[in-house]
Amino acid sequence: MSEALEELKAAALKCTRCGQCLTICPVYGKTHEESNSSRGKLFLLRSLAEGTVAPTEEMMELASRCTLCMRCKAICPSGVDTTKLILALRRYLQEQGRLPLGKKIAFAAITKGRLFDAAMSHGGFFQSLLFKKSEDGPGKVARLPIPAAGLNMRRVIPAFAARPLRKMVPAVSRPQGTPRARVAFFPGCMLSYVYAEAGKALIDVLTANGVEVCLPEQMQCCGTPLFASGDFAGADMLAAANVRALAGGGFDAVITGCATCGSALAQEYGTVLRSDAVRGAWEGMKNTVFDISDFLLRLGPKPYSYAVPLTATYHDACHLVRGMGVSKQPRSLIRAIPGLRFTEMGKPDVCCGCAGSFSATHYGLSRQILADKVDDIMGTGADIVATGCSACKMQITDGLAQAGSRVRVLHTAELLARAYGL
Repeated sequence: MSEALEELKAAALKCTRCGQCLTICPVYGKTHEESNSSRGKLFLLRSLAEGTVAPTEEMMELASRCTLCMRCKAICPSGVDTTKLILALRRYLQEQGRLPLGKKIAFAAITKGRLFDAAMSHGGFFQSLLFKKSEDGPGKVARLPIPAAGLNMRRVIPAFAARPLRKMVPAVSRPQGTPRARVAFFPGCMLSYVYAEAGKALIDVLTANGVEVCLPEQMQCCGTPLFASGDFAGADMLAAANVRALAGGGFDAVITGCATCGSALAQEYGTVLRSDAVRGAWEGMKNTVFDISDFLLRLGPKPYSYAVPLTATYHDACHLVRGMGVSKQPRSLIRAIPGLRFTEMGKPDVCCGCAGSFSATHYGLSRQILADKVDDIMGTGADIVATGCSACKMQITDGLAQAGSRVRVLHTAELLARAYGL
């Protein structure tokens, strides 16, 4: 590890055990188990440093019971960076060989760029062998009760796109007239292979606003699934590839449509990257990374062309509202849509329970957290819930389907595209 356990212990000792984190932790709120709270995990980290506990599989399981929603970090009166310390705990346990086998296999595949792209591009074919169209809402369910990731609990998952994003749009999408800006779009895995239509909508919205949009070659997964599980070495490979693809293109900005990808590109790569040269390139790039809504407001959005006579609400993805500080921007763009009525949730910035692989490894717990979000959405009377995170879109779609709701989940860019008549 880049930091000794003793240094991490010293940081963890700043925790005064006041219990503030317990009041807002989505996992502790459902289990009421101390080990599931940030305070409990910092105690585990201290115990590892003191040698009173061993780095076992059970320890990794406890460390994984966190959505990394960052609410504890935001509320901590002692200023403890709980998120960073929990990631460090997972990293240490991974380096001690405690990463589950399933994740080892998945992460090895993700780092094989061309092989991963080929598999994901043809994911629809393989998916059709094991999954069928859901009767409860948009998406698919397992044909057989597969005892993994909630697939034996009628979990609704999104269908792979018929064509990946790169097959739907050119490498460079040009607007009419002289471009107002030239940007790179980092779509990430979900907008590339699953919600490709949302990825295209984002590009269309940018070109409608006079922006030239480039899809650089050699971009890979942002690496968050890996480093969030403690595999910093694998994440470094992906991060370095992405920085090389994006940093030297002379772009005015790097645009993301995924909260997790944006947070990784703008912030987490500072912890992940090991090469000084690549880190230097990232340092020169990180301040040009913007979520689509933030970038549009900075640029000055063009007037909408069409009315959208619906009621909409908005879900704040954790990595967007607390990771990138983006909250007012998408609301400003949505509220300006002609004919649209905006209604706020009671707790729009509370985690939906997805947290990437957390919803796969702890689906039952994830679904308990999701139930509160679904109730909050349905209480608004909205026709549409918009969000800037594809993982949140997947999770909320499942929850609404399970509840028998007809509320549709759209990426923010999809809603804006409607208003531009795209």
